[in-house]
Amino acid sequence: MKIAEGCSNRCSYCVIPQLRGKLRSRSIDSVVAEARNLVTQGVTEINLIAQDITAYGQDREDGATLEKLLRELVKVEGIVWIRLLYAYPDGVSDELIELIASEEKICNYLDLPLQHIDDEILKQMNRRLGEEGVRALVKRLRDGVPGITLRTSFIVGFPGETREQYNKLLAFVEEGHFDRVGTFRYSREEGTPAAKFDNQVPARTKTSRLNRLMKAQARVSFSKNRALLGRTEKVLVEGYSEETDLLLKGRGERHAPDIDGHFLITAGEANIGDYVQLKITDSSEYDLIGEIVDE
Repeated sequence: MKIAEGCSNRCSYCVIPQLRGKLRSRSIDSVVAEARNLVTQGVTEINLIAQDITAYGQDREDGATLEKLLRELVKVEGIVWIRLLYAYPDGVSDELIELIASEEKICNYLDLPLQHIDDEILKQMNRRLGEEGVRALVKRLRDGVPGITLRTSFIVGFPGETREQYNKLLAFVEEGHFDRVGTFRYSREEGTPAAKFDNQVPARTKTSRLNRLMKAQARVSFSKNRALLGRTEKVLVEGYSEETDLLLKGRGERHAPDIDGHFLITAGEANIGDYVQLKITDSSEYDLIGEIVDE
């Protein structure tokens, strides 16, 4: 459910402000009304999206904030999960962290696009948070919401990215801070400041760097998934597996639709749309496997 359109952050690589304009937030009342309407249609999971959800309300004069919106949404009967996608790092407040931790309906999940970890690259990207701030934020989230699933995205091959700067990013990923990582080659978007930067990185180098980063995160993701074996988690049953119609599949709090992995259900019965308790028995790099323990 989109809560705002446009963006006012002006990252040097991004064309969105030119295409969609400045931030324009919906009113809290309109978002809550849409959520209530969706519930009447059988929806139980709401994924809040915007180019930057933490900037929600900054353009309004009625005092709207993401935190105030969430306090109203959790009151809507019928909503089971509320998921937060695309939070700009320096907009994550202590109040938001407390809400994620304390409100049962708000998933212990945050999509936090960081783009890089090297201070000079981040400065050239016109990002407001450097390495020290990023590390402090990750610690605040891990300490404030034990067990939170963190997703991020990184850009490789930004103009001028040196081997040393890339290796710093690679080492940061290998430290294992994130459960999910999306990796993208820098794309030279016409009309953006970065498109005019010197030292554009060759396509072959960008592809090589992307592949290495993805392999590093795959190892991290596999290790994190193996650590979940034996746990029992709430899972939304979504339908049959693409691999075989003999098995059901679903998602947990730690899986955003379409972009993350899923649960493969190997035992037990349920209807599509049910929430069940699933004991995790096995895993792959991105998916979890389990058995229903409360039919």
